[in-house]
Amino acid sequence: MLRKLAYLFLIVFFVMGAIAAYTFVATINKAESVAQPIQDFVKQLVIPATPVVLPSSTTIVRQINDLARLETASVELQKNVIAERNNDVLWGMMGETLIFEAHGLAVAGVDFANMTPADIQVVDPTTVMIHLPPATIFEDLPLLDTETSRVLDRDTGLFASVDAQLETLVRQEAEAALREEAEATELLEIANYNAQQFMLTFMQGLGFESVIFTEDIPPTVEPYEQVIPKGYVLVTPTPIR
Repeated sequence: MLRKLAYLFLIVFFVMGAIAAYTFVATINKAESVAQPIQDFVKQLVIPATPVVLPSSTTIVRQINDLARLETASVELQKNVIAERNNDVLWGMMGETLIFEAHGLAVAGVDFANMTPADIQVVDPTTVMIHLPPATIFEDLPLLDTETSRVLDRDTGLFASVDAQLETLVRQEAEAALREEAEATELLEIANYNAQQFMLTFMQGLGFESVIFTEDIPPTVEPYEQVIPKGYVLVTPTPIR
């Protein structure tokens, strides 16, 4: 009788143990199933944010220097120039007068090779300040058109002979006169404006939306601080080896 009770007790013990084990495993699985959405939600709250690295002024100005010289405006000119010699000697009988019709083309622009990193100040990822060199009339380009320029009239005194140097002199004076006339026009203003429009397009191609042109070297600005949205964590990408 006692042996039967002992067997019965063991059977009941094993059954209860199995029920307890099943209940424990089911509770763990249920807890994990409940915790998983919470973990996923927490992961969604903490999202890695890629740091914004501003391009350096040195890198940008190197690209601009490569553009070298940009011709942004030109104007055609025409002017009559008079050259004289010895007209005050013997009532002009030893003198000579030459009237020269000068034609020319003045070309102005900006030499980007003269820019330095100090001429560029990156404010933020979309804003940059730039100081451009002032436009100039390029002196290495001949201003006087020798093919269309001509001598309109030449008068020599009774005892005077033609002076070959007088035409050389009048051509030099004509080129100087054309340059002075070009500077009196809006050539340089137009050249400066066109240079800014070109640079605006160039900088927009680099990703800048706001380009501010300054008359002098741009002022130093506060270092850019990236705004990290709530729930994001700024991470530094692991460099590729």
